[in-house]
Amino acid sequence: MKRFNNESGEGRVGLLVALIVASLMIFIGVKVIPVRVSAYEFKDVLRTEVRYGAVRDDDSEVKRRILAKAEELEVPIKTKDVKIKRTAGWMTVTAKYEHPIDLKFYTYVYTFNAEEKAPLF
Repeated sequence: MKRFNNESGEGRVGLLVALIVASLMIFIGVKVIPVRVSAYEFKDVLRTEVRYGAVRDDDSEVKRRILAKAEELEVPIKTKDVKIKRTAGWMTVTAKYEHPIDLKFYTYVYTFNAEEKAPLF
């Protein structure tokens, strides 16, 4: 096996850069993924509540159920951010909130804005 005396160790620098990038991606993923999962679950709650809105006569009960589930999921939403509109044949639920995520070097603001609509039977 032939040895080269003028090797300068570029492989080690490349490995170090790759480890730093991988660590940064893992750190961002740990911070952002739970917020996105909560938002997805909250959107599913909105979809479920609007589908079964015909069963509930009172919109305040629907809003109360939505806000209770939001608290359980640790979604930072206020009562004024959930709007329910009921017409003769349709029910619409709109929800929006912002969730700041501290990434140590930058604060990313995740914006959630969803509208679910379903027919009333």
